[in-house]
Amino acid sequence: MAAVKYLVREYIPKEGMPGTHGFYVQAKTDNIITNKELAKKVENRGISRQSEIKMILEEVAKVILEEVAENNRVQIETGDGVLVSLSPKAQGSISDRDVQQNPEKYNGAQVATQDMLTPDMIQWSIVAQVGTKYSKQFALQKTAQRANPGQAEQTTEAPEQGDNGGTNTGEGGEDDGLEG
Repeated sequence: MAAVKYLVREYIPKEGMPGTHGFYVQAKTDNIITNKELAKKVENRGISRQSEIKMILEEVAKVILEEVAENNRVQIETGDGVLVSLSPKAQGSISDRDVQQNPEKYNGAQVATQDMLTPDMIQWSIVAQVGTKYSKQFALQKTAQRANPGQAEQTTEAPEQGDNGGTNTGEGGEDDGLEG
């Protein structure tokens, strides 16, 4: 069984910062496995040569980025289900308070309308979602090992969504066996 490391962090918000004092965990990785290293591991299983596999991985990554940029969801499958899915993610909002705080921009309006949420207010990124089956399998097959025993590391940096028990969601509405 694999030992997966985690850190315990203590969140101490400064005045005006969101949230309240508390503790949260954060996964700690030891290494970054590159395409070259993945290719070597695949080659060790008797499949083709490392240089060919590395080249294929690089081209697959380029194709994935192109497809996501064309507004597609790309699913990487193992034969037993979806391992990971990558897709475009959009974030942005407008509220009545935003409109009221900037009356000159919104011609004195007091209520937000959907037309006020313009493309320049959208932040774009790529979201990756892990297949539920593989996420659950990972959770069952690992043991947790604390990387910072003793005192928790203090931070004023707010935990990322999901780090303190919040919901970490990807694209919504579809039940496709994926976890954000």
